[in-house]
Amino acid sequence: MTLQHPYIPATDAEEDEMLSAMGVGSFEELIAIIPEQLRLRDGLGLDDGVSEFEVAAELSRLAALNRPAGTGVSFMGGGVYDHYIPEAIKAIAMRSEFYTAYTPYQAEVSQGTLQAMYEFQTMIAEVSGMDVSNASLYDGASAAAEAASMAIAITGKRRILMAETVYPATRKVVRTYLQNRDAELVIVGSRGGLIDPDDLAAKAPDAAALLLQSPNLLGLVEDWQAARQALPDDALLIASADPMTLGLLEAPGQAGADIYVGEGQSLGIPASFGGPFLGLMATGAQHVRKMPGRIIGRTKDVDGRDGYTMVLRTREQDIRREKATSNICTNQGLLALWSTIYMALIGKQGLTQLSKLAFDKSQYLGRAIERLEGYSLPFGFGYVKELVVKTPSDPNTLAAAAATANFFLGVIEWQGERYLQLAVTEKRTRAELDGLVDFLKRAS
Repeated sequence: MTLQHPYIPATDAEEDEMLSAMGVGSFEELIAIIPEQLRLRDGLGLDDGVSEFEVAAELSRLAALNRPAGTGVSFMGGGVYDHYIPEAIKAIAMRSEFYTAYTPYQAEVSQGTLQAMYEFQTMIAEVSGMDVSNASLYDGASAAAEAASMAIAITGKRRILMAETVYPATRKVVRTYLQNRDAELVIVGSRGGLIDPDDLAAKAPDAAALLLQSPNLLGLVEDWQAARQALPDDALLIASADPMTLGLLEAPGQAGADIYVGEGQSLGIPASFGGPFLGLMATGAQHVRKMPGRIIGRTKDVDGRDGYTMVLRTREQDIRREKATSNICTNQGLLALWSTIYMALIGKQGLTQLSKLAFDKSQYLGRAIERLEGYSLPFGFGYVKELVVKTPSDPNTLAAAAATANFFLGVIEWQGERYLQLAVTEKRTRAELDGLVDFLKRAS
């Protein structure tokens, strides 16, 4: 039958027609299989319906309560950063050969999508110093969790070490992923804002892997090479990093990491109130068959032209369930495309220049703040673009006052104390940096 109004609940007559087609005499007979105690008795708790005009007005009112970061000067960080996004990205990403060819399974009609994924993998592998990257994962936190699962599969061990200095959200996601995998998650403590080498040495025996983020939760640069040396030879080092810092820091692959993971938001993706984002993962060629997600390859067709196709996808829908690496069944294709265009536009030298700008500006801000009475940088200047500031008054109150002055600041809690967390990107001008310093001086 055909419903007269496909977007409106069916009429009584239409319901009767459907029940008759199913061979039941009433709605009660249809749901007789559902136990009485499980049935809804008091309604959904929703108000009466309103018109489209009223809905639009209410949603507009609610939206007006927000303060988007773009309306002020954003120093917020913690994994999501206010980098400049070239206008060309949107123009290229919206070309039909990219955004209409969603599925990569039919290579003959998906060459645009497949080429974009291939280029994305190539660039992430180069940035990370690894042999191969997958097409993409959901976000940085789930990429870290997938890497932990990958380490268990590679080593056969069940003990995952994770530094206390990893983002709290990442720690929660890793714990959630591993809670039903008969795995032991062990947190390695810190000293002075960095991983504690003595605690790492004590917990390293029989470990499958260590997850170490650099720059870490406090913005400080960790020593991946020293961590690698502290681990047993058969344990893996999972290095997590903001890719925008890798234009300045040593690549994870060159520092001895076995798996690289990261959040790709800083590569041309808007903050968008917290997502959707893009998970990055790369590893050595020897571990490629344990990597989740998809891998795209380049070949030649019968006429000698370049062609792209999916060469590996080790998910449970495609191979025997016990052999699958993950249940990852899609990828952030559009966001990976945005990042691919961004990296192609700025190039290798551009990535280095942007990293250097963020470093120089954040160091300038940190030294200016440290000269203010009552303020200090408790973890020093070993950061790249994000710093932690101890304040003379409550940081939450200070951040709220800053918002009224059009400065958006972050607040972080670390070992029972709260601090301001300030991220500086290439977008911040000298006037904006000096303006924040002046505000903090007056606020103290």
